[in-house]
Amino acid sequence: MIYFSGSEIIEVAIQIERNGLSFYRSLAESLDQKDVKDLFTCLAAEEEEHIKSFQALYDSFKEYKPHTTDEEESYAYIKSLSDRNVFTKKEGIDEIIEKIKGKEDALNMAMGFEKDSIIFFTEIKDLIKVTDKVAIDELIRQERGHLRKLIHAV
Repeated sequence: MIYFSGSEIIEVAIQIERNGLSFYRSLAESLDQKDVKDLFTCLAAEEEEHIKSFQALYDSFKEYKPHTTDEEESYAYIKSLSDRNVFTKKEGIDEIIEKIKGKEDALNMAMGFEKDSIIFFTEIKDLIKVTDKVAIDELIRQERGHLRKLIHAV
């Protein structure tokens, strides 16, 4: 059985943020309304900062193996969360952008992705070192801030 190591958890988190960055940049380029263009440009910049935060955590996770009572179940759960989050997939962002017909579609899609990311980051907290939970809590707080910004823009 294969399990996530601490570094693999961080790699998934970095991939989510990289793809979020790409998604928000693409949205900003594809939409004409200045208010949402500016919002997505801002969110892209914040995703870039999240990448830096996770990269800073990476070294402390290299050899860490999460301690759980049921490693197989934890692995399956985290894998299913990451698999359903489009921000973990390298491909597909262009196809998603093509399906967006306007401001409302873009905002709804972005809200769904932010919710999925919040769930993922909340769940991985139980699989990381206690000393690094504060950093994950801060990233969750920031993702919730993204969600609030998106909700207010609807």
